Amino acid sequence: MSNTWKSDLPKVLLLHAYSPRNSGDGLLVELARESVLKAVGPADIRVIASDAEAFGGPAYHQWNAPLLDKWNKVPRRLSMLATGFLGGSRVFREMAQEADLIVAVGGGYLRGDALVPAIKSWGAHFGQLRLAASQGHKSVYLPQSIGPFHGVYKRAMQKNLSKIRTVYARDDRSVSEFAAVSSLQRMPDMAVLELAESPAGAKRPQNLSARPIFVARELSNPRNYYNLLEEVARSEEFEWALQSTGGGNDDYPLTSRLSPAEPRSMKTVLAEPAARIVVSTRLHGALSSLIAGFPAIHLSYERKGWGAYEDLGLDQFVLNARDATLPQINDLLAQIRTHPEDFWATIDAKRQDIRALHGSLISNMRTVASLQSTSGD
Repeated sequence: MSNTWKSDLPKVLLLHAYSPRNSGDGLLVELARESVLKAVGPADIRVIASDAEAFGGPAYHQWNAPLLDKWNKVPRRLSMLATGFLGGSRVFREMAQEADLIVAVGGGYLRGDALVPAIKSWGAHFGQLRLAASQGHKSVYLPQSIGPFHGVYKRAMQKNLSKIRTVYARDDRSVSEFAAVSSLQRMPDMAVLELAESPAGAKRPQNLSARPIFVARELSNPRNYYNLLEEVARSEEFEWALQSTGGGNDDYPLTSRLSPAEPRSMKTVLAEPAARIVVSTRLHGALSSLIAGFPAIHLSYERKGWGAYEDLGLDQFVLNARDATLPQINDLLAQIRTHPEDFWATIDAKRQDIRALHGSLISNMRTVASLQSTSGD
């Protein structure tokens, strides 16, 4: 059997971690860990990741196929692709069998609307979903954007999701597309849940007259998006910052072309004592800003962005990234600068309801873990 679990603490297996090189993905892993600790108290937490080396430490395990157990020269991405057919290595099956609770981090990794996203999802995530489904009675999927999928792939996803005890979806389109999954429930994004638990952002010193921060990213089917970025750059009214670097989510090449100075990381920006306004194409760049007390406008390109901002009551502060214009952005900047208290009051009005939902999520994980510990599974 597996030698992974070293203590008598509750054993928790986190699935679907990606890489801390993307700040949003790193945040979702940390929020999953924090939720587990709230649910079960001190725990032995192990994490399966697509880029375990980037996390570092013995708690992180690289997702790979059984063939890597015998021959470790297989490239990482090729081995992960094989997991869609073969599943994970033997050690992962043993870890899942022995765990008291299996938790999938939140995010938008279960998708297959086009060939490239489908291949990525198949290699990095479908095998992990099958692993969780094999122990579905003790598995919980934190808030997801799921889909779109088509044909055989959708049926396979639906079959495995139906075996999971609870699947949380963070947007209405996911709920609609997988309505046949009886265990699926609507729940805000993990960062939205965290924001509801944090102190009101208006209490942080504000410097809203300073240059706002702009976070860009590459987009497929961009329409007017890159024209917007060029116009923003020519205006010289924004500071450019980086939310994600490295791997397949590296914003540095694009941002460095737009920024006259070396762009800073959002982690550095959000550590500043006075809050500034952020305009972010990356959702978790916007949500991380809100958590830190920085008002944020989101240029959304996927269903997750509209869902998160609707949950916060900030519908008017999310624009379609592919069609947004600089005058629209400047109008929203002016609204926030003129009435910052109204911006934060909108979020505060939602806090109680979101906290209640967060409490139900924590209670559910606690119940699942306690059922396994009392059954001796």
